[in-house]
Amino acid sequence: MKYSVEVPINVFGILKPTGCKFLRIDNRLPMEDLYQFIVEDCDRQKPTLILSVYGGAKYFTTTERLEKEIIRGIIHAATMANAWILTAGIDNGISKLVGEGISHYRLLQEYPLTVKCIGMTTWGTINEDTRLELKSSSSRFPTSLCQRQIPDDAQEYKETIERNHTHCILFDGGKLNEYLSDAHRDKFVIAACKDTHNDHICFPVTIMVEGGLGSLEVLENDLKAKRPIVLIQVRIK
Repeated sequence: MKYSVEVPINVFGILKPTGCKFLRIDNRLPMEDLYQFIVEDCDRQKPTLILSVYGGAKYFTTTERLEKEIIRGIIHAATMANAWILTAGIDNGISKLVGEGISHYRLLQEYPLTVKCIGMTTWGTINEDTRLELKSSSSRFPTSLCQRQIPDDAQEYKETIERNHTHCILFDGGKLNEYLSDAHRDKFVIAACKDTHNDHICFPVTIMVEGGLGSLEVLENDLKAKRPIVLIQVRIK
């Protein structure tokens, strides 16, 4: 953080037409504050279950029927248990499937309750076009600063956010092309489960669908915290 400067939160808003609420915040913000902020945004309805759905970020492939069964089960569990779903928030792999599934059931109005799905990614992970779009969609971001930070021909990650999530939190550590760490998700789950005000209880469960090397950090954090993990290995013949 030696070469970064703190500024007021000025990248936030709602993306149309999906209604995804996005917020760029300092990656050093205490997770207790972020948790309480989202609780307030959810009309003070606290979750009784935190479902972390992670796994294959890029190369997750399966049949359409199996995709529907997996996502239907996750959404059903979330609505029945008043759960919040956490994902990496990017528009590929299991995060994309979860977002598309929520959009599908929202249109069909199959579930009367709104599924809270929170994407947790980093400002430096998404591509420059997405950063510009989010800045332009923020009423408090200076128009004069809505310009590219890197050259058009520079190599960068191609990630963008999954827009069917109800919330997208973008942690900013002052770096571009930043590695998507699991630290923020881990601390957020800890904060949610520590909230015992008025005898509130929240249980954490992680659902790991396939996954590669990037999933090891998620598994390590959950094993250290002794959280239940459901492993789904997809086999296609």
